[in-house]
Amino acid sequence: MRLMSSQSGFGWVYEAYERNLPRILKVLKQEYNQNEKVLELFQREAQVLSQLKHPGVPQVEADGYFQVHLPDSDQPLYCLVMEKIDGPNLKQWMVQQGNHPISEKQALLWLTQLTDVLHQVHQHNYFHRDIKPENIMLRSNGQLVLVDFGAARQITHTYMAHLGDSGITAVSSAGYTPPEQEQGQAVPQSDFYALGRTLIYLLTARLPNDPAIYDSRTNAFHWRPLAPQIAPPLADLIDDLIAPAAQDRPQTTDIILERLGTIRVGQVTNPPVQGASTEMWPETTLNPHTAQTQPDRLPLHKSLLRLKSPWAIAILLGFAALVYAIPRTLNLPGLNFAQTVVPAEPAASVPQYSVSEYRSLPGHTADVKDMLLLKDGQTLVTSSADETIRLWDLQTGAEIQRLTGHDSSVNALTFTTDQNTLVSAGADRRIDFWTLPEGEPVDQIEAAHDSSINALTVSHNGQWLASGDSSGVIKLWDLNTLEVIDTLTADDIGTINHLRFTRDDAYLASGGKSLQLWDLSAAEDPISLEGHTSFINRLEVSDDNQILISASADKTVRLWDIPTQTWKATLAGHQSFVNDVMVDGPRLWSADEAQTILMWDLNQEAPVRQLIGFDTDIWRFAMQPNDRIVTVGGDRHNITISVPSLEPIDD
Repeated sequence: MRLMSSQSGFGWVYEAYERNLPRILKVLKQEYNQNEKVLELFQREAQVLSQLKHPGVPQVEADGYFQVHLPDSDQPLYCLVMEKIDGPNLKQWMVQQGNHPISEKQALLWLTQLTDVLHQVHQHNYFHRDIKPENIMLRSNGQLVLVDFGAARQITHTYMAHLGDSGITAVSSAGYTPPEQEQGQAVPQSDFYALGRTLIYLLTARLPNDPAIYDSRTNAFHWRPLAPQIAPPLADLIDDLIAPAAQDRPQTTDIILERLGTIRVGQVTNPPVQGASTEMWPETTLNPHTAQTQPDRLPLHKSLLRLKSPWAIAILLGFAALVYAIPRTLNLPGLNFAQTVVPAEPAASVPQYSVSEYRSLPGHTADVKDMLLLKDGQTLVTSSADETIRLWDLQTGAEIQRLTGHDSSVNALTFTTDQNTLVSAGADRRIDFWTLPEGEPVDQIEAAHDSSINALTVSHNGQWLASGDSSGVIKLWDLNTLEVIDTLTADDIGTINHLRFTRDDAYLASGGKSLQLWDLSAAEDPISLEGHTSFINRLEVSDDNQILISASADKTVRLWDIPTQTWKATLAGHQSFVNDVMVDGPRLWSADEAQTILMWDLNQEAPVRQLIGFDTDIWRFAMQPNDRIVTVGGDRHNITISVPSLEPIDD
């Protein structure tokens, strides 16, 4: 459509459209075609972004990087197409806002969002190397987006100080680049330094090299007097982020998120310090239930790139859709499916590890139906047939909150993408929305279904909620308006036990009496995946979005190829109903009625570890970062935290 910039790095940047979707088209200037280092940087941006599926990074499809051969030239054009972000970068935003420093609440929100993005980047074994206000954009819904991944580097690679003989020096942004990166020794913690310096700019409206905060003679950095609106805990965290030595900074994103969570809890329970900001979140951060502005109403399959992110409670990411399944004693064989596989005994070579109980959390007075573990690895949310939802501190074993309001069993829980809003549903056919960590009810959909709601999940773009009921009806809801977008149903689906969006939100998987894959661009006719001989209890999607994983009461876990919608493999080894699954990169964990958890290698499609010694059947489970395992099941209605042995059981 138009040339936007010819001064961006090594290429031209154009605005483009793919059908009605706005895009950014980057074209490498042909003068750099023979420069291997420049070409590597250009290709790397496509490589990194195509692996990251997160509202905080521009989306690039697998075929987003390509070459064009012009008839009148022997030099190809190297091109990259990516999502167009509908907002300014933070440098532009500050100018638009009159260069006023941001509040502490805004700083907490944005630091949390950016740390969450970096968590995803680092989990994929990359680090960004060029974080600065110009490389952070703001969507119209308040979500920050980290852009310009051309400088990203694989963690296993050595940083190169110069790019060959072209005279192009190492990536460096004055005031934001840490000392070790200036010397060509960037590490993942280098991103934290740049992140801290960026926050200081936003909190003071002063550039990092401004003499008002930086003394070049002594190399001293005095920024805190110019940010009186923030309390010491957040200021201390920022100072730790910008420590001159990388080893003195927080070492992982998990540590930063944990500290942010502690700061947020302190704000809720303690009065603000003098001068600290007490206003609500700025209007740039829209709440899905109170926002006055609404996004353009596009058909669902044409709006997959319209992303949403309400404010996070400081600790982000966790499971987004864990739901109720059939009664644990129910097993209905005889359904006519193909590809029947008789479960086998676990391989004799699979090492067994015993577990021992670390702590039991009593409180629920009926079966626990669902369970969610927050990103901090310490905050647990459970729902029960006793009509309550409870929040737990796993570190202390204390019950933090008890949410009441449902009139019957609370079967399903999920979070909005940034975990600031909890969504619950159950046998009362109602969907409730709660703020976190306060636990205040904020909205409600009465009579959302005609029968008991068993399943909830939120799309990865944060725009849609899917709910499924015991009669086989699935509804898609717009989280901005809480209106129904679509109702999905087909003959003989039967009860819905679980729902899961694929990571690109192109499909919705549903499992219960049967297993379906719904193409959200044409959802009238679901794709039926046949093979299980009993109910499907749980669904997951692999991190690379290639495999759908289904756990069944037929004692098997099945793998399905998402691009071709075909059966891929059957994982046999459980001795009873498989109730829950969890995917973590190439590892898959599955739990069953026989008090056993198996760990599988997805690449080898084989079990590699077996955990035994649990006291009850395992209905739901979660893995803490400290390797402790949280389970619910059995008749005690307790939450159990177990510790696995360090050494396998000796035969």
